[in-house]
Amino acid sequence: MIHLIAAKTCTEAWLRAANLLADTADRIAYNVILDIEQPITVTAVDQRIVEAVDRFLKKNEADPVATVAATIFPASDYRRNGVKGVFEDFPEKTYPKLTKTWGTYAGRLLRRGGKDGTTFNPLELTIRKLRAQKKRTGPLRSIYEASLIDVMTDLPIFDPGLDSKRNQGQPCLAHLSFKLREDNGLMLTAMYRNHYYVQRALGNLLGLSQLLFFVARESGLTPKSLVCHSTFARLDTDKGWSISEVKRLLVECNELAGALVRQEAQGVMR
Repeated sequence: MIHLIAAKTCTEAWLRAANLLADTADRIAYNVILDIEQPITVTAVDQRIVEAVDRFLKKNEADPVATVAATIFPASDYRRNGVKGVFEDFPEKTYPKLTKTWGTYAGRLLRRGGKDGTTFNPLELTIRKLRAQKKRTGPLRSIYEASLIDVMTDLPIFDPGLDSKRNQGQPCLAHLSFKLREDNGLMLTAMYRNHYYVQRALGNLLGLSQLLFFVARESGLTPKSLVCHSTFARLDTDKGWSISEVKRLLVECNELAGALVRQEAQGVMR
């Protein structure tokens, strides 16, 4: 069973998927695929929806949206110090201080141990590949993968040394795949083995969009679409909040989204 949702922005895609989950009897679904046309776009209504979700999360003492996004890409370090902030400041200063096993995606993308005992930067290697391929007459378009097991590939997420013996606590983000388009556009596909749509999904989508923007910009490419495949998606209600509270949050977000639809309709009528 596949649930395909096409949307313009990350926030719109998240809200439509959350509505879908809220309408299921057990609030879970398999193979929820979000096809986001303009992932780096954040409208005024998108921002208000993010603020509403943030209020809900903070009220329940959960990590805010920006914190979840930062587990995938350290946007604040990029804003402060550019590429150096991402490639040096975050992995060398911030990441070693993290004590939780959750939220280590950015660290895994930026520092990994090679087979010869050396350390390398998978994300930097991917950008180098993309820059080189952009200059080719017939560039290779589908070689920018994140392997689940082989730590010598471009963007590894799964770490056998840390994750292979765990039944719980494994990374929910399982795979990343960049694709180089014929028009020098860059697409990103992410696969999640398990996805919490209240606590994590909106922040995850925003973090993925920031990662796509960064890789595209530093490769001299144009960021295009983002696809997020949640092989198992759930509207989580076991984190200290009830389904009735979640549904009230979704009502608020749907009302905000409806305001945008009305504004667009009025613009067309004029």
